[in-house]
This record gives sequence, C-alpha cells and structure tokens, in this order.
Amino acid sequence: MRTESKAATVARLEDELKEAQRRNDELRRERDERDALVARMRDHVEACSAQTEAWIEAFEMEQGDDRLWKWKVSFVEGDTWFARYSELLKRWNAAVADFNATLRPRPVGRPLLASEAQIEAVLGLRKRGTSLRAIADETSLGLSTVRSIIDDAGKATRAWRKRYERIAPDRLAESAWRSRSRTRAALPRRINESLKAGRDLVKQAKGLAG
Repeated sequence: MRTESKAATVARLEDELKEAQRRNDELRRERDERDALVARMRDHVEACSAQTEAWIEAFEMEQGDDRLWKWKVSFVEGDTWFARYSELLKRWNAAVADFNATLRPRPVGRPLLASEAQIEAVLGLRKRGTSLRAIADETSLGLSTVRSIIDDAGKATRAWRKRYERIAPDRLAESAWRSRSRTRAALPRRINESLKAGRDLVKQAKGLAG
C-alpha cells in the first residue's frame, strides 16, 4: 500500500477544508434565510392578531368568565328578531284561510234565483232610487230576492269584505341571512382559536430566533 506523500496530504486536507468552509457558508445562509422567514412569519402573525383585536374593539365584543371573546347580546339580537319574524310569518300564512272564512264567509242557503243581467238591473234601479217593490215588479223577481241582491252588494263594498293574502317570504334573502348568522355564530370560536394559535406561534418563533 502506497503511502500518501506529504504534499498530497496537504492538498487533500486543503480541499476538505475548502469543502467544509463551503458547506459551513451554505448552512449559515440557510440559517439566515430561516431566521428571516421566521421573523416575517412572526410579524405576519402579530399583524393578524392585531387586526383581530381591532375587530374585537370595533364590534365591541366582550369577554366571558372563561376569558374568551363573545358577541354582545345587542350585536346578535337581529337573529332573535329574524326568528320571531319567521314564526309570525308562518303563523300568519297558516291563519289566512281561517281569517278569510270568518271575515268573508261563503253565502249560505239557496243561491239567488237571478241571472247576472237581472242582478245588474236591480242594482241600477236601486242606484236611481227605485223602491224595492218597484224593482221587484219591473224585474219580475221576488221581493226577498231583490233584497238579498241589494244586501250582498252593500256588504261587498265594506272594508271587512276584503280578502287577506298570504305573505310570500323572500327565500333568497332569508337564506343569505341564515348563512351570515351561522358565520357570525362561528366567528367568536375562530377568533379565540386564532389569537391563541398566534400567541403560541410567536412564542415559538422567538425561541427559534434566539
């Protein structure tokens, strides 16, 4: 086995030293890049936490006994009113048929023994001031029939004879409201989790940077 000459040994060691220095420089650059990245990430997390805290202040959130943030009752009371509106709308629409049946009942008894033309003639004569008996004689209708026609016409002009109608809900607006309501309900939990995660990450980042 040939023994390495002194010159060759020196040359080899010099090459190994250069390689070690190159690797050391590379590791130093990687460390500096890592530290710079950690610093930027820490700054970003701190900025996000500051923004979240600004939202907390802007929306006047309050802390519970558990020190977690939650909405003030006044902020989410719209959900309560929306629920009441939905219930009232449902009850109204369910009662419309009963209202109309009570306020505008169907005629009872036998139908009028008069044609549409005779009814128009009766109303026209009455409008001119003709007596009921004279109208009966002129139209060849019974006096009771003439009286029923005139009574029904008078009732038909009264306000209570107007029919109530069902209220058609705005499905698109209601769906959008429910979606925003679910988002609002989930935000406090996400805010608390985000703030805690931000604090933990900043603490870890400071430890790595050190």
